[in-house]
Amino acid sequence: MGELRQDLRREVAFEVHYRSAQEFRSAYAANISGGGLFIRTQQPPPLNRTLRIRFTLPGVPQQFECQGLVVWANPAPKQSLYPAGMGLKFLDLPREAKQLIEAFVMTIPGPGAPPQA
Repeated sequence: MGELRQDLRREVAFEVHYRSAQEFRSAYAANISGGGLFIRTQQPPPLNRTLRIRFTLPGVPQQFECQGLVVWANPAPKQSLYPAGMGLKFLDLPREAKQLIEAFVMTIPGPGAPPQA
């Protein structure tokens, strides 16, 4: 299956708070892009569930809050090669917030990142 992501994604760990109509939880993100993030959790909600998410990126003072759509979910893997968790697509992230996230992502070394001075 081909890569469907359009935004540069980087691995980074930070706490994320998320809420559905039924519950409020905290977990850690494993990676982020301007389009969404992956949250490690043993009990991801079902696909197509909308969550309210809130997080702060390391070294960035602004708090981010928006709706996220569960577009990928993997419960605690028994024989899966993929980690337990969920991929969320940002739904109503303001353009300025997306630009801040994209700038943050570009500071993390990895393929496609600018060389570190």
